[in-house]
Amino acid sequence: MTKTTTDIEKFQYDHIFNLILGIFKFSEKKYGNFVKDVIRILLEFEKNGETIIDVDNSLIIFELLEDGWPNKHIDVLKNIGLIGSLHSPFVLVNRKLSLSKWSKKIERVINSFLKKIDTDNLMNSIIYKDDNKIDQIKNIFKYSNLVFLQGGPGTGKTTLIIKLILELLQIDNFLNIGLSAPTGKATARLKEALNDKKNISFSKFLDQIEFQTLHRWILNSQNKSLKLKFKLKELDIFIIDEMSMVNIDLIESVLNLLAKDCKIILVGDKNQLSPVNNCSIWNYLFEYSDNSSIKSCVVNLEKTYRNIGDIALISSLIFNNDFSLLNQKIKELEKDNNSKEITISKSREKDIPKDLLFSITSHLKQLNISTSNLSKKKYIFDESIDNLLINEKDLVDKIFLDLQSHLILCEKNSGIWSVEYLNEIVFGQKKPYDLKTLKEGVPIMCTKNNNELGLSNGDIGVLIGLKNKRKYLFRKFNDNNEEIVALIDPSNLENVVPAIAITIHKSQGSESEKVNILWSQNYRRNQYAVKEKKDNQNIFCRDNFERRLFYTAVTRAKKSLNIYYLN
Repeated sequence: MTKTTTDIEKFQYDHIFNLILGIFKFSEKKYGNFVKDVIRILLEFEKNGETIIDVDNSLIIFELLEDGWPNKHIDVLKNIGLIGSLHSPFVLVNRKLSLSKWSKKIERVINSFLKKIDTDNLMNSIIYKDDNKIDQIKNIFKYSNLVFLQGGPGTGKTTLIIKLILELLQIDNFLNIGLSAPTGKATARLKEALNDKKNISFSKFLDQIEFQTLHRWILNSQNKSLKLKFKLKELDIFIIDEMSMVNIDLIESVLNLLAKDCKIILVGDKNQLSPVNNCSIWNYLFEYSDNSSIKSCVVNLEKTYRNIGDIALISSLIFNNDFSLLNQKIKELEKDNNSKEITISKSREKDIPKDLLFSITSHLKQLNISTSNLSKKKYIFDESIDNLLINEKDLVDKIFLDLQSHLILCEKNSGIWSVEYLNEIVFGQKKPYDLKTLKEGVPIMCTKNNNELGLSNGDIGVLIGLKNKRKYLFRKFNDNNEEIVALIDPSNLENVVPAIAITIHKSQGSESEKVNILWSQNYRRNQYAVKEKKDNQNIFCRDNFERRLFYTAVTRAKKSLNIYYLN
């Protein structure tokens, strides 16, 4: 962490503390450090999307100003009125602590959900959980305009959505249907899945369906001149995928813009990461909410279709309360390399493992070959060409097939075994990167939404062309949901970085045949950390956030998973 970042964070902590001190007038000398500790803990966890913390089971990885966490700190907050009163800045329920701003937002969204449910009739109806899942959704829709579709990777969530849409359109072919996700990458996967299912019976309904990111839906509904088929208020059915990534402000905005009778299907995986610096209503619902009406609207998908081997087994054990089962399996895989899917390598050195560097070098060479095969066709750099899929589909498909075949995931952007650490070793560059000097085929990532170019934060492309011909090659979708591959001049797109590796957070909505995880765990333990339980402690994950992080990384892999563990 840079000194500038540290200074900004200290200013933020001090600003919040001074606001609270000015309102509640407590003794700064006697209680100030306790309050400062609580503020820092909550804001540090908030960075990872953890806006509610279990005070007895959350890992504190930095020094506190006062001893006695958590009980002494909680007693101080109670004594000076910072929890337990109407205008308290903190909320404590069942030893779960949060800032009141998140508690109020959660309450508003939950109330919006409940308005879409005919609670009395839904609770009195009989909905069989083992029914055909489409029938289960239809039965819930008789008494509720809201369904929560929950399932892990490979449980058929996207396939079920597409089948449901087709059935609903066959019943009423005048329905306006919107599909969305928080990122361009996740939205593109929905579009691709629909394109794969195209048939004669479906094609006649395509005009009734619109795919866009949540941000674009909101912008369009606020009359920001985006040319979409429908505004949110005109939709009969709205489906949002990757709900764990949707922050609470986004879902609140969407709910306010939808028509009251619009049926909503929220889709996600309860074990994936929350959005950074914000709150996930999805993870709250499945981790903390005990509302019976909302639980009655949940459809769980449990059967896995994509992968039934060691990758699926490891992912299923991460959240098992008996950590010894995961530990046992990991130790087996470390000792025995006979698994067809997973290898686990433990390292005591900070250097990137040599076999991973060799794999990166080989991958970059392959990307360089497939990209240069396209760039040799000089005419592709003509500005009049706006979709290379029309001109050179085979070569373009090969580039993106190579690009998606290999995924390297890091816990964080900076530090040991991070994205920036790997970039420095492979390219010999630190931020800001000089992309003009890198070879063709180097993967790149757009790190900020750009509506004009149709790119979203997290979109992956490659460098193509040499010297003054240097361009960015990205795959995207136009306003008609048609896939296009275009060259973008670097002068028109800022916020682009190398992407030989990406953070686990950025990988949400992605999947790859082969995934490599760099799991550093270089945090220093201290007296505030969760007490170690040697026999029953998860080897890789020390608290709920790390379990979500590890689970998200593991479940990106379709066929092959390599875990490099810095011990």
